Amino acid sequence: MNTGTLALLIPILAIVGGYVVAIMKIREKQASSNSAQAAENQVLHAQIDALRQRVEILEQLVTDDSFQLKRDIGKA
Repeated sequence: MNTGTLALLIPILAIVGGYVVAIMKIREKQASSNSAQAAENQVLHAQIDALRQRVEILEQLVTDDSFQLKRDIGKA
């Protein structure tokens, strides 16, 4: 290779290498962001499940016959 070709090739490789490094950093940030979001989603799903269980228990209590009887006695 002659010096003119090397003079053009070196800056081109440096620019391409810079873009490759930048893309790798962006992908790393996305991966860490995705894992943080996944952890947060798991916490939210656990909270939703706990709330569903509480609602089911409350529905059972409210629809129970003894609860209605106590409410009717309380009204009288």
